[in-house]
Amino acid sequence: MAAPSRPAVTSEIPGPRPLPLIGNALSVPSGRTIQSLMRLTRRYGPILRLHSPAGDRYVVSGLDMIDDICDDSRFTKLVGGGQLVLRSRFPSAGLFTADTGDPLWRSAHDILLPSFGTRSMRGYLPQMIDIAQQLMLKWERTNPGEPVDVTADTTRLTLDTIALCGFGYRFNSFYRETNHPFIDAMLGVLAESQTRSRIPPALVRLRRGAERRFTRNLRLMTDTVGAILDERRSSGDPGDDLLGRMLTGTDKQGRSLPDDNIVSQCITFLVAGHETTSGLLSFTISYLIKNPEVVARAQEEVDRVLGTDPEVMPTAEQLGRLTYVTQILDETLRLWPTAPAFTRQPLADDTVGGYPMARGTGIVALTPMLHRLPEVWGPDAEEFDPDHFAPERRDALPPNAFKPFGSGQRACIGRQFAMQEAVLVLGMLLQRFEMIDHAGYTLRIREALTLKPEGLTVTLRPRSGRTPGATAPPPPVRAAAPATAPQAGGDRHGTPLLVLFGSNLGTAEDLAGRLVRDGADRGYAARTAPLDSATRALPTTGAVVIVSASYNGTPPDNAAAFCAWLRDTGTPDGAAAGVRFTVFGCGNRDWASTYQAVPTLIDDRLAALGGTRVHPRGEGDARGDFDGQYAAWTAGLWDHLAAALDLRGQAGAAGTTGPRLRLDYENLRASAPVVRSYRSVPATVRANRELTSGEADRSVRHLEIELPAGTTYGTGDHLGVLPRNDAALVRRVLARFGLDPATYVTVTATGAAPTHLPTGEPYPVLAVLAGCVELQDPASRAGLAAVAAHLPAGPDRDALEGLTGTDDASRARYREQIALPRRSLLDVLEAYPASTLPFAEFLDVLPPLRPRYYSISSAPEASPNPSVTVGVLEAPARSGDGVHHGVCSTQLRDSEPGGTVFVLVREPSIPFRPPENPHRPMIMIGAGTGMAPFRGFCEERMALYERGVPVAESLLVLGCRDPLHDLLYAGELRAFTDAGVARLLPAYSRMPGHPHRYVQHVLAAEAETVWKVLEQDAVVYVCGNANTMAPAVREALVTLYRDRSEGTADEGDAWLAALRAEGRYLEDIWGESAVPG
Repeated sequence: MAAPSRPAVTSEIPGPRPLPLIGNALSVPSGRTIQSLMRLTRRYGPILRLHSPAGDRYVVSGLDMIDDICDDSRFTKLVGGGQLVLRSRFPSAGLFTADTGDPLWRSAHDILLPSFGTRSMRGYLPQMIDIAQQLMLKWERTNPGEPVDVTADTTRLTLDTIALCGFGYRFNSFYRETNHPFIDAMLGVLAESQTRSRIPPALVRLRRGAERRFTRNLRLMTDTVGAILDERRSSGDPGDDLLGRMLTGTDKQGRSLPDDNIVSQCITFLVAGHETTSGLLSFTISYLIKNPEVVARAQEEVDRVLGTDPEVMPTAEQLGRLTYVTQILDETLRLWPTAPAFTRQPLADDTVGGYPMARGTGIVALTPMLHRLPEVWGPDAEEFDPDHFAPERRDALPPNAFKPFGSGQRACIGRQFAMQEAVLVLGMLLQRFEMIDHAGYTLRIREALTLKPEGLTVTLRPRSGRTPGATAPPPPVRAAAPATAPQAGGDRHGTPLLVLFGSNLGTAEDLAGRLVRDGADRGYAARTAPLDSATRALPTTGAVVIVSASYNGTPPDNAAAFCAWLRDTGTPDGAAAGVRFTVFGCGNRDWASTYQAVPTLIDDRLAALGGTRVHPRGEGDARGDFDGQYAAWTAGLWDHLAAALDLRGQAGAAGTTGPRLRLDYENLRASAPVVRSYRSVPATVRANRELTSGEADRSVRHLEIELPAGTTYGTGDHLGVLPRNDAALVRRVLARFGLDPATYVTVTATGAAPTHLPTGEPYPVLAVLAGCVELQDPASRAGLAAVAAHLPAGPDRDALEGLTGTDDASRARYREQIALPRRSLLDVLEAYPASTLPFAEFLDVLPPLRPRYYSISSAPEASPNPSVTVGVLEAPARSGDGVHHGVCSTQLRDSEPGGTVFVLVREPSIPFRPPENPHRPMIMIGAGTGMAPFRGFCEERMALYERGVPVAESLLVLGCRDPLHDLLYAGELRAFTDAGVARLLPAYSRMPGHPHRYVQHVLAAEAETVWKVLEQDAVVYVCGNANTMAPAVREALVTLYRDRSEGTADEGDAWLAALRAEGRYLEDIWGESAVPG
C-alpha cells in the first residue's frame, strides 16, 4: 500500500542540539528516559529527532503521525533498546522480542493466540481468583496503620498469576519473607538490559562484574523455566494452559515449537505478563488515593454488581459489568501506560506526518504524550478523569488515539488477560478496603523495561458492611423474546436455518453452536458451517445467521475466502438477492481502529448485494458485558426470523423434548468429530515399500497416497495422517471392560462442552476406540483419580491417590511410576483389576486422537499422488513391558495398497518450497527422514530439466548412518546428480573412515562450495531436529560467514537474520516431542 498523498515537509525535524561523540545522550538520561522524552516533546512538538552514535531516532506523538506508523501495510515493529539486548542473550526470540518476519514468531503467535480468547479467559478465572485471594488475605491481616508496599505486592500478585494460569506453577510469593529468586534475577536482567541498550559495546565489555551478574541472573531465569518445563513433561499431562499449548500445539503447517523457543516464550510471558499489570494496578491505586469521589462511584458499582459478601467470588459475567472500574483502569493506562512506547520502522522509504523517512528508520511512538493530546481528550487531558472513557466518549475516539498495548498484529497478545486480572483484583480491593494515603504520596516514576510508581505505600481500613454470607445481587433481568405461546420443543416446521461462523479462537463457533441448538428447539432445521463454505453459495431458502470475529481488521482463517468474495468488485450486483440474513460480531474495543470491522463488512456488503437484513447487526465486546450484549441481540432475533419467514404461528419458544439433531452416516469415521475437526478426508494407499536394507536397525517406509477428487498438494506441503489405534490395544480395552467387539455405544454429552466422541446415535465401540481417542498417552492425574475412586478403600487406592497430589512427593512418584515409563490409563487399569471404573468415565478422561504430520516427499509435476517418508517408531517400552509401537507409523507400515487412510494437506506458513525461478540454486540440508521435502524439490527441478528448462545446480547436504543401509532414495539421488539438478554432499555418522559425521561438518569442510552458491542468491532450506541439527547448522553457517568476512559473532548472527528476513533461510524443523509416531 502506498503512503497517503501528503505534501512533503521540507523543514528540518526539530530536536535538542547534539554533542560531539555522544549525540543527545545527556538530553535523555538513564533512568528517566520516558520522562525526558515527554519533556522534550512538550518543548519541540509532535515529532523530534535524537542523535546518537548508533544512528538517529525519531520520537512522535502527533495523531496523524501515529496513524502513519500504525499502518501495518507500510510499517512494522522494530525491536530495539532493552528488548534487543534481551533477545541477544537467549537462543530464540519470544513473542515480544522477535521480528515479525521470524517464522517462529508466526508459529508461536498462531499456537498461543487461542490461549488469549474469551473462552480461555473464563478458564483462567479460578486461578486468578486463587492468587487474588492471597493478596486479599495478606492485606486483611495487616495491623491497623501498618503501611503496605503496593508495587511490591502487586508484583508478587501478577507474577504468581501468570505462572499459575500459564504454566501451572506456584511461585508462592505471598508465603515468602523475601522475593522469589526469579523476581530478583528478573529485575537485575531488566535493569542491565536497559543500561546496555544505552552505552557503547566497548563499554559493555569493560563492565566485567555487571556481565557476571547478568549471566548469573539469566542462568537462574532459564534454570527456573527449564525446571517448570521438565516437571510438566515428566508429569505426562501436557495440560491446557500456555505451556501445554506450546508443548503439544502446532501451527497451521503442523510445526511445533522447539524447546529453546518454548523457554524463551515462558520467560517472555513471566516478565511481560506481570510487569505491565503490576504497574497498572499500582498506578491505579496511586490515583484512587487522591480521588475519593472516583472511589465512591467505583465502590457503588462494585457493591451493586459483586455484592457485599467478600466470600462470594466474582464471575466472568460480573466482571463484564464492572464498566466504571474498567474506565478507571483505562484512564490510568492513558496517563501512564506501563509499556510507554513502541518502535516502528518503514518497510520502504515513506513519510511520517509529511516528513521523509528512510526504510528501517526507528520511529518511537511516545504514548503518554499521544494520550495527552488536548484535541483528542479535551482541555483536561493532563487530569485523571475516568469519564474520558465514558461509553459515548470512547466510541468517539479516533482509531489510534489510545495505544497502551502497542499496535496492529504486534499488539500485546495478552491484553485481555491483563485487563481481566486488573478488573478482578481492583474490584475485590474496592469491595473490601478503604485505601488511605497516609504519607501524602507524590507520584514518582521508576523506569526500567516498564514504568511503575516508586515508593507507593498505603494503609488499609476494612470497609464497613462487608458481611460474609450476604448474597450477591442477581444479574439484571434480560429482556425475553416477545411472547408467543410456549410449545414443547416448538413445532417441527423444518425451515432451514444456516448458522455460519468465522472463528480462530472458538468464541464465534461456540455461539454458532448455541444458535443451532436454540433454532432446533424452535423447530428449525438448523445447521452450522464455516463462512468459507458459503462463498458464492448462500442459500435463498430459510435464513442465514452469521457470527464472526475480526483479527486486527482481517477475517478469521475460515472466513477469508467469503470476505474476499464480498470485497471483490467483480461480484455481481444481486449476488445475495433472496438471502435473508443477520449478523452478530465478536470483538474487543481495545482494538478501536478495527473493532467489528469484519462483521460490519459482512453486514454492509450482503445488504448492498441484495440481501435482506431481517434483524439488526449485534455487537459483543469482550471488554464489556459480552453475555449481556449477546442476550440483548437474541431477545428479538427469533421473532424477527419468524416474521421474515412467515412462521409466527409455528416457531414457538424453545422446548426440551425431541432430538436436536439427526445425522445419516455413510462412512462412519468420515463423520466422527475427531475427523471432521481436522477436515481430514479418506485417501487411498497406492504404494508402500521399505527404503532401508535388512541390516539397518530401523525401518523407513515410502508410501504413495491417492487423494480424493478436489484435494491437491504442492511441493513442500505437509500431509497430516489421522491414525487408528492398533487392534491389539483395542482388544485389551474390550477385554478389560468385558465388551463384545460387536457392541455399539450411544454417546450422550451431558455437559455444555463439546465432545470429540460421536454422539446421538449408536456407534461401533471398535470405531470409538480405534479412531477417536489416544490409548497410549501416559495416564493423566485425572485418569488416575478416576481409577482410584472406583477402588475399595485400602492400600491399592491409597497408592493410586498418592500419585495424584500436587506436593513434591506425589509429583516425584507420578514422574517415576507414570510419566517416565509412559504407563497408559489402560496399563493402570490392568494393574488394578479391582477398579470398577465405568467405560464412560474411561472414555471421558482420554484425550482425542491427534494427526501426525509428515513432509510430502514428492512434487505434483512428477506425481499426482503425494508420497511420504515415514520412520517407523518401534522401541522397547520405557515401562519395561514389551515393545512400544508408534500409533501412526505402525499403521502406515502395515497399510496395504488399496487401503484407506484419513489425511489432510497443509501448506507451510513460510515459503518452504523451491524458488519460482529455476535458475536460482538451493542449499538443502537434512538428516534421515528430514530429506523428505528435498526429494520433492529435486523432483520438481528434474521435471523442468526433462522438459528442456535450464535449472541451477543445487547442493543437497544429507546425513544418514551408513550409505549401504539407510541412504534413502539412493537411486534417485544418483539420477538428480547425473542430471546436474543437485550435487550430493553426504555425512555418514556410523561409517568408519568417512570424514564427516554430521551435516554441520559437511558445511564446514565444503565452505568454499557453499559460499559460492550462497553468492548466487541461493535459498537455504533446513529440515530436521530443532534441538540438535538445526542449531548446529546455524552455527556452521554463521562461522562460515565470519571466516569469509572477518566479522564478529553478532555480525554473523545479523547476516543469518538478514537471510531469514529475505526468505533465503527457511527451516522446517521439529522437536523431539513432535516426531510423528
